[in-house]
Amino acid sequence: MEKIEVLTKSVAACAVALVIAGCGGGGGSNSGGPVAATTPPATTADDPSLQLSGTAATGAALVDASVAVKCASGEGTATTDANGTYSLKLTGGALPCVIKVTGTQGGVEVTLHSLTEAGTAGADGVTSAAANVTPLTELVVAQLTAGLPADFFTEFNATSGAQVSTEKLVAATQAVLTALKDATGIDLGAIDPFKTTLVAATTSAPDGGNAYDKLLDQLGEKVSTESLPQIVTQVAAAAATGDTSGLGEAMTSVENGSLPGCPVAVSGKYRNLDYFGRINVRELNFKTMKTSAEDGTPLYDITADPAKPCEFTVAGTANGTTVRLDMVMGPSGIATGTIQNFTSGKSSLAYMFPVQSHPVSALAGDWTYLQSGFSGPNSSFVNWLGKFNITADGGITACDYDYGAGDPSVCLPNSATRSVAARTDGGFDLSKNGSVVASLYGYRTPDGTLTVFATQNPAGANDPTAMQTSMLLSQMKTLSMPAVGAVSSYWDVLLSQNSGVRTVSVTPNSTTITAVDGDTATRTRTSDGRVDTVRYNYPVPGHRYRAAGTNFGATYQLPMRGTGFTVHINAVPGGPGQQSYSVSMNRK
Repeated sequence: MEKIEVLTKSVAACAVALVIAGCGGGGGSNSGGPVAATTPPATTADDPSLQLSGTAATGAALVDASVAVKCASGEGTATTDANGTYSLKLTGGALPCVIKVTGTQGGVEVTLHSLTEAGTAGADGVTSAAANVTPLTELVVAQLTAGLPADFFTEFNATSGAQVSTEKLVAATQAVLTALKDATGIDLGAIDPFKTTLVAATTSAPDGGNAYDKLLDQLGEKVSTESLPQIVTQVAAAAATGDTSGLGEAMTSVENGSLPGCPVAVSGKYRNLDYFGRINVRELNFKTMKTSAEDGTPLYDITADPAKPCEFTVAGTANGTTVRLDMVMGPSGIATGTIQNFTSGKSSLAYMFPVQSHPVSALAGDWTYLQSGFSGPNSSFVNWLGKFNITADGGITACDYDYGAGDPSVCLPNSATRSVAARTDGGFDLSKNGSVVASLYGYRTPDGTLTVFATQNPAGANDPTAMQTSMLLSQMKTLSMPAVGAVSSYWDVLLSQNSGVRTVSVTPNSTTITAVDGDTATRTRTSDGRVDTVRYNYPVPGHRYRAAGTNFGATYQLPMRGTGFTVHINAVPGGPGQQSYSVSMNRK
């Protein structure tokens, strides 16, 4: 059996010194130039030693937004006023500090981050420091920390604050502003996103913003607050691996925008992986509504119906082959759908996820894996379930669930020697007993969850004796029970194989929870009124089991953590020519 058994340009004006000298006025108290605040002058117990201030805005002011601050020493909170400005004092506070602002803009919840590494010491012993909080500071923090700003804020302490130096902040700011200018033409010139005075437009003065604010408006026209987390994730992933081209590609995504009516679907390079393991890279451009190959060769047209948000079609003829992909984009930036090759007459199910690179150490932890597809050596469609434990240096221990044969909660140890190693394309080679057997690729979602997609058929072999399988890896967690009355809206993407006849489909649907008894929920499906029962955290935590009904079979369900989609496989393996595999992708 051949299964993978657990398998530089400079910024205009004074960019080099934009943090050191404030370059644009620096928010009043910083105009005399900052000084390090690691040893502030002595203060009395009742006097503040650190005062922070700035403006939070996306172009328009973030009004009545919550401000939270963590410093190398000291923490505090505040609320922005009608102009989006905030100010707070910390007794015994010491720089650097990281800032989080949470508010709403146009009915959309917005969370942005910023930081300040230096300030100006006053004669009264108080150090004043400025930190605006904008989409630009969010991008720079991702570049500086090579991670998600939300994670940096959560984990911030004196040790992690050591990376927040003036020199590093200058370099990260310069890199982002240069890439932004090159890709979009937005030129901040001498503006320092963190310290330059920001006057934001308000409801009472919609045209009252200053030059900095108007540049934020330009950025907002290209990337909405809902699209920003996707761009920030790409910036962080590129910075984590030192991929200098990745930052530029993220800014190109800003220029090319998102799918109309679906801000989570941003332009950029995506890996396409189908059920049988065929994989390639395609660039989606939602500005031109075109796709291209990785080398830029034009391929297919993108079409979308405004009445069906986050649904789109990729279709056309290239290299003598006519294809059509009907895709749906989920809330995490991962798409799934169907592929129909009209030239060969074959069809499949596919995933699309943004191209990222990750170090081997990012894989450290416990993973549930699902390998599915066609096993040529066994002449059958297969689903294999198991677990990997991956160490930071790429070592793997594995076990196989007794799926379809005995107790599905039992994971039987697998003694084959396995490991993962970095590939030159940002993915990983999975080796078994010294031979490479699969290619793995990670995608970190905006909430920080890493999911791994894999193939044992990267060349796209159609030989009936070859392994043609794909694989998903997820770090499962115990599922919470839903509440009675909860409604789930989703698309069902189905691949069904029965005696040589294959069907694929994409169907919108929803279910309502009508009862909860212990670990079992009863649901009613909207489209046809079908009632079924689902057992949570069975046969193991993080999984679900749907019992068979009059007109449907039993399935195991794997909610892929952090992705917004759940994979369903038949609980009882079918015959050699039978398979049921479907994906339920959440709709907002």
